[in-house]
Amino acid sequence: RALITGADGFVGRHLARYLLDRGVEVLGLGLHPPREPEPWNACSYEVCDVVDRDRVFSLVRDFRPGYVFHLAAQSSVRRSWEDPLLTYRVALLGQSNVFHALVEAGVEPVVHVACSAEEYGPVSEEELPIPEDRPLRPVNPYALSKVIQEEHALFFHRVHGTRVVITRAFNIIGPGQTREFVASDFAHQIAEIEAGLREPVIRVGNLEARRDFSDVRDLVEAFWALVNRSGPGEVYNVCSGEDRPVREVLELLVSMSRVPVRVEVDPGKLRKADIPALRGDNRKLRELTGWEPSIPLEKSLRDLLEWCREEVCGLRETGCGS
Repeated sequence: RALITGADGFVGRHLARYLLDRGVEVLGLGLHPPREPEPWNACSYEVCDVVDRDRVFSLVRDFRPGYVFHLAAQSSVRRSWEDPLLTYRVALLGQSNVFHALVEAGVEPVVHVACSAEEYGPVSEEELPIPEDRPLRPVNPYALSKVIQEEHALFFHRVHGTRVVITRAFNIIGPGQTREFVASDFAHQIAEIEAGLREPVIRVGNLEARRDFSDVRDLVEAFWALVNRSGPGEVYNVCSGEDRPVREVLELLVSMSRVPVRVEVDPGKLRKADIPALRGDNRKLRELTGWEPSIPLEKSLRDLLEWCREEVCGLRETGCGS
């Protein structure tokens, strides 16, 4: 049986589906009621803020999980600048509640902590691809919050023997992603343009940044492989091992648009501190589990755009044209 925190998020929903397909009993904890009935109509779901100590302790005590996937976080870099204290509070207090609840309940699950390649910070071309032992140099509050989570998890491993496995995911894409993230923002804008809800202009930030994109469906497969095969206290990159310019992502999505669009740079979408290039080294994960990314970038983007079209249609009183 598996407990998923942050279950109402993009990755949490895909992870729940993946586990249910494999016969795992799932309890999802989310900050809000689920937006869609699926997959929660096939398992248990509880509204729970992970910073609520009593609620977390009660749910862990009753469910007694064999696996914990700790995904709950404030996961937007932009929002982390706007409210760094909230970002740190969810990262440290929320995770502390989960870990202390496990100790108090006397259960010893494998605990997966989802972290981020943002922790690596700026890297030179000579440092690519990035292995797990590269020094961490966070340059935004979100990245710092993930470094804090890693250290906290490893502390519990050393002091309490908690069987933790940590992943550093690079740029994740796929259907269901909110528009806080670059590919999804582009896709949402295209869907709104197609539906006649905005002028035919895609507003963009830095298109020269290079990122290592992986599909969320490949990501959750890696999570499951690691909690079943990794030793405790280990850290793994989850990535494709290839970096692609954000401009290429935009061009692929524009090529899928049903209507002509033009592109304009929006200064408001430029980050205070952006990382020029990220490309991960996934050899440690591959050699342990045999995992390989299987979903091409083009399919990830096509599925994402189709999901955005359905999302936009659902917000309109009348159906969308083709």
